[in-house]
Amino acid sequence: MGYAVWLDEPNRLAWAQGTQEYRPMGAAVIAITGQFRRGDFLQRQSCPHRLRGSFAGFFGSLEEVNRFLRSRERPRPRTTPAYLR
Repeated sequence: MGYAVWLDEPNRLAWAQGTQEYRPMGAAVIAITGQFRRGDFLQRQSCPHRLRGSFAGFFGSLEEVNRFLRSRERPRPRTTPAYLR
């Protein structure tokens, strides 16, 4: 299991998408100051295409994602990798 994360800075939102191969986890959105929980993810939901240039990175667990959000470390946004589009 892994998580791809996008930061929507203008709207102060963080999006995450589970990247497990055989059972899609879907996506979740929270306030950029919040913390993700497993129950936040909906299989029918996906990250908006408008965030294509706001990719923050991949993380191995929700704990890593939440630590990243708490750190307020904001890497330079990148383009979403092609296989996640």
